[in-house]
Amino acid sequence: MAQLSRGAAPTPAPAVFASAIDAHTCSAQCLHPHTIHPVLGRTLGQHGARAVGELFATLADPSRAQILHLLAISEHELCVHDMALVLGMSVSALSHQLRHLQDRRAVERRKDGRIVFYRLVDDHRRELVLGAAAHVAETIDGRD
Repeated sequence: MAQLSRGAAPTPAPAVFASAIDAHTCSAQCLHPHTIHPVLGRTLGQHGARAVGELFATLADPSRAQILHLLAISEHELCVHDMALVLGMSVSALSHQLRHLQDRRAVERRKDGRIVFYRLVDDHRRELVLGAAAHVAETIDGRD
């Protein structure tokens, strides 16, 4: 597959790659190399696409979206009981969703005695959740 490094001119695609493209296109010259070359080698492979799909599937549940959003807007890790109170969820239901989020490496937990605290794993998830919430708010307000 052709590789493109930042700031470098695209390298020509090997013949095998070009043949694969030709097999899926019309017989007329319908590809525009100047628009295709910048994306060659940068698209998601099967593993990456599966991981992105799983990430969005994690966000697809409204309860998990609320939990992740609460953690995203908090400057501190939050304990399960405080989160349950803010979200209007039972501790049992919240704990179930937090286990799901932890299994998918979206949140991390820390136990201090009998109290369990959660936080987002990284800022990428924070940005994703906050960006999605901002988009939804704009859409609801009719700005998008």
